[in-house]
Amino acid sequence: MSAEDLSREDQWPLPPAWMWDCAECVRRYEAMKHVQAVIAGLTAEDPGVDWDVTDSVVGTQISLSRHLAEAHRASLPDWDPSCTTCADHRDSLARASRSPELLPGAVMVAEEHRARHLFAPPRVVGLM
Repeated sequence: MSAEDLSREDQWPLPPAWMWDCAECVRRYEAMKHVQAVIAGLTAEDPGVDWDVTDSVVGTQISLSRHLAEAHRASLPDWDPSCTTCADHRDSLARASRSPELLPGAVMVAEEHRARHLFAPPRVVGLM
């Protein structure tokens, strides 16, 4: 299967140029892509497979999105009107604003989601 055979929902976007100017973005992005390649070639029956969540595709995506949310918040994309998860996060932030102790966590989760729009396909972005 080639990239042309994938639907828009499954295509990995090319990250913005500014991410390549940040050594930490590059390190985390490369780690994520490396883990994807390794996991794609493994099966559950392979001996020595370590399913540590921090070394998983999801774990590396969270690591990259957390870095983007913390270090590059001003460069994150706006809410995507076609993304139901963006709408859910906006609603969650509105509710969390009435509970100040919940607001920092809700903001970080929402910013991490927005960050995922930079480097993950729409189908994957909507999962978190």
